[in-house]
Amino acid sequence: MDRFFLAIMISAVLLLIVAADLLVNGPGLQEPMAHVARVLPPTGAIIR
Repeated sequence: MDRFFLAIMISAVLLLIVAADLLVNGPGLQEPMAHVARVLPPTGAIIR
């Protein structure tokens, strides 16, 4: 029961974060995934 409650609480917090982000930025201003992928370094560069 505790794990179920914790999972619901984590899901609610993540949903609130997404809702707040959409409220502040608006749905049209979200960064496309292609641009985000270009900003992130390749995984080979992190593990050396």
